[in-house]
Amino acid sequence: MTTPSRFRLWQPPGRFEDRPTERRISFLELFFDLVFVVVVAQLSHRLAAHPTWEGVGWFVFLFFAVWSSWTNGTLYYDLHGTNDISVRVFTFAQMLAVAMMGVFVGSVPGDGEAGFALAYALNVLVLVLIWFRTGVYDPAHRAASIPYSGFYLLSAVTFAGSIWVSPPARYWLWVLGLALQVIGQIVAFRRWTPPESQGGDAVIAVTGSLVERLDLFVIIVLGEVIVGSVTGMAEVEVLDLDAAAAGMLGVLVAIGLWWIYFDLVSLREPISRYSQLWLNLHFPLVVAITAGGAGVLNTVERPSGDLPDEVRWLLVGAMSVAIVTVALLTHTLEARARAPEIYHRAELTMYGSALLALGVGFTGWDANPTLMAMVVLLLAPVLVALLVLKQRLAAARGTVAG
Repeated sequence: MTTPSRFRLWQPPGRFEDRPTERRISFLELFFDLVFVVVVAQLSHRLAAHPTWEGVGWFVFLFFAVWSSWTNGTLYYDLHGTNDISVRVFTFAQMLAVAMMGVFVGSVPGDGEAGFALAYALNVLVLVLIWFRTGVYDPAHRAASIPYSGFYLLSAVTFAGSIWVSPPARYWLWVLGLALQVIGQIVAFRRWTPPESQGGDAVIAVTGSLVERLDLFVIIVLGEVIVGSVTGMAEVEVLDLDAAAAGMLGVLVAIGLWWIYFDLVSLREPISRYSQLWLNLHFPLVVAITAGGAGVLNTVERPSGDLPDEVRWLLVGAMSVAIVTVALLTHTLEARARAPEIYHRAELTMYGSALLALGVGFTGWDANPTLMAMVVLLLAPVLVALLVLKQRLAAARGTVAG
């Protein structure tokens, strides 16, 4: 019997069990990611203007709110997305709310607090609707999605109600709102039974398309390092040799970050029991890379003369966290068991590089020496891995020849 047209245009959420084994990332998902590019850029610019401990604290806090929004929208589409009008409506509604968050996030704390709180509350309400709707239509997800959406509803109410409260009580309400989301996630993960294809010890359903979406988000934040390098050179009064060298070293920092992540982590699925850890470790990674972009901007702007301590520490601290997080991510991967020697050498080098990067913070070096040190310390793990791989390939050829 032919399905009525209204059901083809407005369908219930898709069932995970019915998802294709191999799925390409859709243009709608890429369009959804685009609005987060703007918000991430605003956060990076805010940190570049306030490279202090307080500025870093607000940066991480606000980034977590943005990260929660992105992961929720991404996971919903990956688990339950359909090619119908409903998914487009919900996706565009979330994009509108996130775009409004981007308008106000740069002036938080400050004049943008009320606007950001209301925009974030609207964004969370969209998430409440899509996850509650999933539980209504799919009994397999009802045990998790109902309490999950309930905690997120409380979070939305908390953020919306905060506009009637003055700081610092407003900020504590925001902390409570994000804490409610974390509690909702914990409750949902404990009540959700993963599909058989993910194994009995999986916490979240990891698909090839989800792995690719995380890789694409890393690309987004790496763009902020490139932007920081180019913007820093553009804002120098006279683009002399020192300024150009600082800018190019900043681009090399982005290349180093890209190299260690995409050579060692990207397109590799995690061990099922480490799936939640794998997902959560991407948060400090993208935070550190974005903060590194702000640090690169401030460093490239000062190609000559003394580099302020807070700027140097922002850069080396961000790089250290990024390097350590990549090393920790490798421990969650199935691929590590297939090439233990390569990963072990690379991990040891990354931990050493992170420690040495922190040491640069005590040196008092100017812009170019600091950036040069970051480039060397970022590329060292990959070069070690390549040397080990070369030795293994040479040994394999020798065995075949013998």
